[in-house]
Amino acid sequence: MKLKITKNIEEANLITHSSTFHPDDVFSTMFLSKIIENPIVCRTNNPDLAPRDAIVYDIGFGKFDHHGTDARIRSNSSLKYCSFGLLWEEYGKVFLEKIDSIDKEKLFKAIEEKLVMQIDGIDNGIFPKIEAPYKLTDLDKIIDLFNLAWDEEKDNDENFMDAINIAEIIFDRMIIKENAKIKASYEVEKLLNTSKDGILILDKYMPYQEAIFDSINPIAKEIKVVIFPSNRGGYSVKPLTISKESKELKVNFTKAWHGLHDEELAQISGIKTARFIHLSGFLGCTNTLEDAIKLAQNAINNRE
Repeated sequence: MKLKITKNIEEANLITHSSTFHPDDVFSTMFLSKIIENPIVCRTNNPDLAPRDAIVYDIGFGKFDHHGTDARIRSNSSLKYCSFGLLWEEYGKVFLEKIDSIDKEKLFKAIEEKLVMQIDGIDNGIFPKIEAPYKLTDLDKIIDLFNLAWDEEKDNDENFMDAINIAEIIFDRMIIKENAKIKASYEVEKLLNTSKDGILILDKYMPYQEAIFDSINPIAKEIKVVIFPSNRGGYSVKPLTISKESKELKVNFTKAWHGLHDEELAQISGIKTARFIHLSGFLGCTNTLEDAIKLAQNAINNRE
């Protein structure tokens, strides 16, 4: 990373608050370091001393702060913008111009919805309710790991830079993954017309679920099972869920087969190369494509 940090506000071109840092100022700083030349950040509580041409964010009540009474609320939700949200709105599409993508507008919205708006919520005190018997280590807690422990004696600016490095890895990987998902959506769209009897066969794995649910092709609504080569060899057979958000499956394999594998499964199912069916029924595996189709047909025809 080309970013530098300084205590001298006069030499900085990026100005944010000092003390404890959060996902907002960390991701904002990381993002800004990608779009301006020779980025130098100063963490301060005196933004009024910032050079005139510096970008001031998450402090100072300016264009890229969200702590004032005039803070903006997103038009498509009740969320108030965080500083990263304001910066992404201002510079996100400019940044994406240097990214090779077949649909930059879709990529912009994907990053906004899956990363930026999460930080909007976190920094404005809106946290998801998790009904699970464990504590969730979310993005807020991951970044907070880098703030000084109470008994550490070091400059928190060093930890701030460590957190930025983590943020950059997350951001860069999200760009890569979401861009690949968009590419996959175009590939899946082309393959929909090759489906037969509710079964879609992919010649290699690619993210397919969102593409199927987002498609305007009426055939997409008929897809019930997707087959693709497994990275462990053979073929994976996956019933589709009833929606993007749901875990409920449209169809399911014969319940007596759930949790079985290899010879036991082959014998009870009559499908010679059937290798495995997950205990919850969301995945089946076979050695051959022919048997994968048979397993898919079982799920579609199963009326249990």
